Order: sequence, then C-alpha cells, then structure tokens
Amino acid sequence: MIKKAVIFLGPPGAGKGTLSAVCEKEFNWKHLSTGNVCREHILNKTDLGQEIASLISQGKLVPDQIIMQMIEMWIVTHQYNLDGIIFDGTPRTVEQSVFVDKMLEVQFRNFETLIIKFEVDEDVLMNRIESRVVCGNKDCQRVYSTQSGNSLQSKQLMKCDVCNHDLVHRPDDSRETLKKRLDVYYQHEKDMLQYYKDQGRKILVVNAQDPVDQVFKNIKHISNC
Repeated sequence: MIKKAVIFLGPPGAGKGTLSAVCEKEFNWKHLSTGNVCREHILNKTDLGQEIASLISQGKLVPDQIIMQMIEMWIVTHQYNLDGIIFDGTPRTVEQSVFVDKMLEVQFRNFETLIIKFEVDEDVLMNRIESRVVCGNKDCQRVYSTQSGNSLQSKQLMKCDVCNHDLVHRPDDSRETLKKRLDVYYQHEKDMLQYYKDQGRKILVVNAQDPVDQVFKNIKHISNC
C-alpha cells in the first residue's frame, strides 16, 4: 500500500481530531495534532504553554514559528516506520503550507500527499464546540460530545471510555472565542486554497456534517485506502 501524508483542512469543530483518531486506528497512520501538542505545553504550564494559552483565549492563532518548531520536534520523534501521517491543525497559514510541503519533499519523498477539506456550516460548528468535552488525561485527550444521541457520547457520564479519566471542557471552547477563531481561520484558509491552486494541487472535499462513520467511509474512498 502506498504511504500517505494527509493534510486535514477545516475549522475548529469540523471533526478533524475525531476522524484522525479513526484513521490512526484503521490505517496505522500517525496523528500529528498541533492542538494536542499546544495543550500539552499549556497543561504542563511551560513558558511556551502560557504564551499559547494567552493567544488562544483571545481567539488568535499561534505564530507560525512556534507551530513549525513543534512540527519539527514531532517529526524527529516519529519519522521512522511510518505507514502514514495525518496533519491535523496544520498548516493553517500559507507560510506553514510552504514549510510542510518542503519538509515532505525532503523527508517523505515516497509518500503520496493528499489534501482533504472538511466542509461544515458555522451553526453546526457552534453547536459542536459548545457540547464538546475532552479527556483530561494529557496522554489520551480523546474527544466526546455531550449532545444527546451523538455517536461521540461517552458510555459513562463525563468519564473517558478509554482511560476512565474525567472529561473536561476546553477553556477556549466558548461561542465568543470560537467566532474570533473562525474569522481568523477562514481568512487564512482562503489564502491557503489559492496557494494550493497555484501549485496545481487537487483539494479533496468531504461533508463533515455527516455522521463520523460516513465521513470516514468518504475519506477512505477518496484517498484510495
């Protein structure tokens, strides 16, 4: 099977993390989530984590240089014996897109690169974010929903199905903060899509409002896995 480098493009709440976990399990791809890496720094209260927490609370993006540094550190640790890699949460700017492209050309030349765009309405994003809870265990961080009937509901109230740790709301998961994050995200997404278009790259699209199982089937189909 051809090895894949898959870039998930989509706003906060689109389901990139949830689908990354499914793909990681089904395809043995490694999941690079810059959001999880950022939150590890925040939980550990590092100097970098405090800086990141301040930016996120204001609805601002973490600067490119910090993101690219974290990507490099992750790659150094995980670059061997990869069947595939999922970029979740990066790139989010044209500068990051250029950085990721150059890195893939040098270190993952035998990988097929796919760009998959998650499309979802803003009101759906708002509802997802307000009902989103995550495992408080920094080594797990599995995502759940408190929405009744949602497939992401935990089996036990506010407990992780995997490690039984308490589920928590992310501090930045508020309607006001999300609105700011979406405004910033869409501004950068427009520029990134133009960058990929200028490069002659194909953008694969999935309807991220479908149930998780259906979105995964669509990803499997369009990525030829």
